[in-house]
Amino acid sequence: MNRTIFGKNACFEVLRSKSRLIRKISIAREKKPELHDIIAVAKQTSTSIQYLSNKDMDRLAKGTNHQGVIIFTYAKEYVEIEDILEFAASKNEKPFIIILDSIQDPHNLGAIIRTAECAGAHGIIIPKQGSVHVTSTVEKVSTGATEYVLISMVSNLNYAISLLKKNNIWITGVEASATKNYYDEDFTGGIALVFGSEGEGIRKSLKDNCDFLVRLPMKGMIPSLNVSVAAGIVLFEAGRQRSKAAGESNEKT
Repeated sequence: MNRTIFGKNACFEVLRSKSRLIRKISIAREKKPELHDIIAVAKQTSTSIQYLSNKDMDRLAKGTNHQGVIIFTYAKEYVEIEDILEFAASKNEKPFIIILDSIQDPHNLGAIIRTAECAGAHGIIIPKQGSVHVTSTVEKVSTGATEYVLISMVSNLNYAISLLKKNNIWITGVEASATKNYYDEDFTGGIALVFGSEGEGIRKSLKDNCDFLVRLPMKGMIPSLNVSVAAGIVLFEAGRQRSKAAGESNEKT
């Protein structure tokens, strides 16, 4: 499937990662001085560059803020859950996985992918039905993180959870109704963190399948956070714990 990537950061990472076959790249003549890094990488990889007026770029972008650069490529390929587990094993790390239940907003998905990459997660699992997929908007919002995060799309999230449990991975749902605070949970082992949809949270069938439920304690009048913000907080707490545990393990050896 063809895919169009917009924006400086996303386009730069697509080129730098060499993870996809690039058909061509269009650059606004007026923006050439600002895009010298992208142009340099494109030339290094022998990517065809087309220079257009900003007006023509706007026409191609169809209302999307292209920031002077558009890449014509192919859609990101999804992976199997086993690929995520193998990636963790290749790094000699216990799996750190994110499960997203019915995320509707592409901006939230893009932000979570970006956070996952920065926090050191090995992969993300999303459902085929009732959820936004990886679109051009998601890739732009992720600022190129989609090039580095393994994403698996599955027909049944409960089946995915069962598979993870068979691989000694603990499932923790982040849910407002939980009684345990997220920072009191142990995230140092093989973990999968479940985040629910923007309005409804985690579906009951998935919630019942979680080993643990944790919450973010709210001190103000607003009862919850945006899902991408909540994910950022919990993911970096998990990353902190895992880095500390790895450091302690290295000191012992």
